[in-house]
Amino acid sequence: METLAYYTGELGGSNHLQGTKPETVGFALADSPAGQAAWIYEKYQSKTDNRGLAEDALSRDAMLDSISLSWFTNSAASSGRIYWENRAGSFAGPRLTLPVAVTVFPKDVPRAARSWIDDTYPTLIHYGEAARGGHFAALEQPEILVDEVRTGLRALRS
Repeated sequence: METLAYYTGELGGSNHLQGTKPETVGFALADSPAGQAAWIYEKYQSKTDNRGLAEDALSRDAMLDSISLSWFTNSAASSGRIYWENRAGSFAGPRLTLPVAVTVFPKDVPRAARSWIDDTYPTLIHYGEAARGGHFAALEQPEILVDEVRTGLRALRS
């Protein structure tokens, strides 16, 4: 509940903006490489497993690569569209009945509760809790993520 309150409270400004005016923010970010960099850096600052700076969790090169990819592909509006599409909901999505593996990273925002995971994925084949990492697990902790994906897939082998 604490991470959900943080996500909808202090971090809720960008969520609200993308959920209500996604094209406006998309055009603004498409018009300014400095604005695009600041927008994404703030996400790294607030949603990574860091000790006060995004650079504690991610290298500057990794952040600049990601920011550049967003800028070169002009994908600010499309990457934020999920907020518009889920503006009336809770991002919960449908209840899945196919095999699902879940890994929760300790600094993910919002962090999914085990009770929600169990309810949403009745055919859960793997549940893991990573020792480190946040919302951008593939960038922050790629080895942990790969190990968790492999563990989840291993459960499907006969």
